[in-house]
Amino acid sequence: MSMFDTTGLSLLATEVLGQLFVKGPTWDGNICSKLGRGELIRAGLAEHAHGWAFLTSEGVRVANEWNLADLRTRNQRWYRKAACLD
Repeated sequence: MSMFDTTGLSLLATEVLGQLFVKGPTWDGNICSKLGRGELIRAGLAEHAHGWAFLTSEGVRVANEWNLADLRTRNQRWYRKAACLD
């Protein structure tokens, strides 16, 4: 399996990716961007069912393999989870 190219994800999609990775399944009313969620779904990184968004196994892999140096500046909670510090 080849690595997913995250450079094609918009800022909105990366924010939702981090939110779903850190918080888990998230209800529509609490999702940080429905546009970003839609982009992740089209990329096969997330799914949406019964008003909830959640990462696919590929989405979890991508979120977990994100560059830790970039995560340190982007999102501390995401960084801590990916680095197994929490």
